[in-house]
Amino acid sequence: MKYEVTEKKVAERLGISQSRISQLVSAKLLDAVTINGKVRISEESLLRYMEESKRPGRPSRTSYATASAFTLMNGNHAVASVVFDTALDDPIAITEVFDSSRAPFGVLTSGGKPKKREVNDWWRHRSIPSSRPGLDAKLLGLGIRTPANLAAQHMGLSLSDCYWLRPQDAPQLAWSQVSYFANPFVESAPVGWDSWLSGVGLSSPDNTSEGELPKKWIIEPSGARCLLKGCRSDDQRPFNEVVATALFRRLLQPEDYVAYDLVSTAGGPASRCVNFLNGHEEYVPAVYLKDLGGRVRAAGNYDRYCKTLALLGAEERSVRTALSKMIVCDVILANFDRHWRNFGMIRDVETLKLRPAPLFDSGNSLWYHKSPQEARAADWTFMARPFAQTPEEALACVDDLTWFNPDALDGFVDEACDILAGSRHANQPGRLDFIREGIGRNITLVRNAAKVLAPRINRGM
Repeated sequence: MKYEVTEKKVAERLGISQSRISQLVSAKLLDAVTINGKVRISEESLLRYMEESKRPGRPSRTSYATASAFTLMNGNHAVASVVFDTALDDPIAITEVFDSSRAPFGVLTSGGKPKKREVNDWWRHRSIPSSRPGLDAKLLGLGIRTPANLAAQHMGLSLSDCYWLRPQDAPQLAWSQVSYFANPFVESAPVGWDSWLSGVGLSSPDNTSEGELPKKWIIEPSGARCLLKGCRSDDQRPFNEVVATALFRRLLQPEDYVAYDLVSTAGGPASRCVNFLNGHEEYVPAVYLKDLGGRVRAAGNYDRYCKTLALLGAEERSVRTALSKMIVCDVILANFDRHWRNFGMIRDVETLKLRPAPLFDSGNSLWYHKSPQEARAADWTFMARPFAQTPEEALACVDDLTWFNPDALDGFVDEACDILAGSRHANQPGRLDFIREGIGRNITLVRNAAKVLAPRINRGM
């Protein structure tokens, strides 16, 4: 019997850690000898172990017929050794951590140990959601169980961060060779909404586009990576993004927001925006950050989030300013869906510095979801997420108004309604008048709140 395979090579072939190989050797499940202080394992026993793992009976936690070994990378940095098993509901397992500082937020304990449930939750949210219309049929046609498995077919590459799965048998593969930020990718066919899934399953960032609306990434002639986002039964949400952009231009600086314009497609109107990240940045949703402060003393969820980010190295004043801008603009737009995943921070993969992400994803606003009966009843209510329930409570969280110019809102109601005039949904009888009055009411609410808040805020600064 020849003993010539190193523990490292065996670990790579089985997709498990070297410490686990040592356990298998100690349990006599692998035959080994020590030569000059180095463990060498027999190829014969390795093949026998792999074959026995595939036999019927009680399944092991990892099936070697469906598992593959990867290195989780963040740009050019090796983060962890992982096993991805397509037969499991929680397919990804970290077997060894190399660089905890560049791991996804929240997937490791304070001691650097992997948390399997959090790892898989993070991975699922990097995958195209099963709620996307037509995805189930697409997966069936591809013979793939879940969207999480779909993303792994092409190394989990995304345009929302720099994470990717490098096959362990390709250690020479570099970020510059695979990154969608710098390399071409398959684009969906430019026809109806269902065809927007045509790029899914191929070498495409569409595999990792979160959200329930039809989406696809394209490369403009300039080289810019742009996201197109369509609509469903209503056509108002793409127009809402353009209205939000018009508001941001009046109140904010260009770096504070993502600008959207409107494009026509065979499926209907869609919004378009340029990717706000580059090839060495990642978007970190607030949901992964908000609970990392431990028992930080705070006055409420807003204050706790700001202080938590300060503990993580962010500049607290810039965080509070960015959140104040978000809250004020969301109230004016009646944005009822500012959940913990569509705002957050940007982290530089190289320096690890954090800064607030620009405002984006404001389409679920301007009462598009209200029924005709609610519109006739003048129901302008909405939930002012994420730090409060009502717009008044949300505005009470604001602690920086140095940027706010109320005069910049003059004429915005007319501008917004001119944009919405192109929406079939917004032009249903009485709806545009309902929206017009609602925006005006919200602007009045914000202006009055600013008069009350500004003196108090200025005294505290």
